Amino acid sequence: MVRSIVLSMTLMLFSASVLAQGGLLPLSEKEIEIMKTEGKRLWQKRDVKESLEEALSKFELAFDANKKDAELAQYLIRGYYILGDGHEENKDLKIKAFEKAVAIGDAVLEQNEEYAKTLKKKDIESAVEKLTVDQVPVMFWTAASLGKFARANGIFSSMKHKSKIQSLVKQVEKLKPDYFHGSVPRYWGGYYAVAPGIAGGDMKKSKKYFEQSLAMAPEYLGTKVLMADVYYTKKGDKKEFKKILLEVIGDKSNHPELGPDNAIERKKAEKLLEQEDKLF
Repeated sequence: MVRSIVLSMTLMLFSASVLAQGGLLPLSEKEIEIMKTEGKRLWQKRDVKESLEEALSKFELAFDANKKDAELAQYLIRGYYILGDGHEENKDLKIKAFEKAVAIGDAVLEQNEEYAKTLKKKDIESAVEKLTVDQVPVMFWTAASLGKFARANGIFSSMKHKSKIQSLVKQVEKLKPDYFHGSVPRYWGGYYAVAPGIAGGDMKKSKKYFEQSLAMAPEYLGTKVLMADVYYTKKGDKKEFKKILLEVIGDKSNHPELGPDNAIERKKAEKLLEQEDKLF
């Protein structure tokens, strides 16, 4: 409690100082660390929209002062993804959040000179191969955000961005296949369910990948929610749709890392259940 009060007072003094100078003074290393520390504290309550937005504002202040900080980049990209996917109700605001995540991700990835140089040749697949294991978090959350952005904008947008998204996911799969609680097979499960047959959609593959993701990381409730949203709705399986969502809502486990994320997924599950009659 005392530490939180001290941080808050320091932030207030810092903000007043910057405003007095027209907001143009660069942050010192100490001030950057203050922003990061406060952002991380707020991040622990990212299932609350206001807390997440405050965290993002702190991370942005620090990131604007140091664009090379990979940790800050990861928080920002993932944070804007969560804002769009888990909090915003308005379609335009969702798209805006995903766009912000992608813009930050693209800028950070292009700090890899080999990637940036190859990308200028319009060869996204070869460019992505230049990305390294330490860039996996930025790769994945950029791809996930671009996928959500594309889906929100319709089938033509999905087809336009397909190559980039899949190239990034494949590179994550190559470098760190177990990244973020079964994220790679979860992506493929979603892709094969959503894609039309002419673009490679395959419900058998979708189920296989979802089951693989669940086996890898049963602790992450987002896999079940996505499976209900894109797989069981397309299959027209109302019984399994309801069953898996009730499992999510009834799961009261408190994973030390995923607590806020799973709280968001429970809310998403409740909203999907409310839409049951419209979806079937």
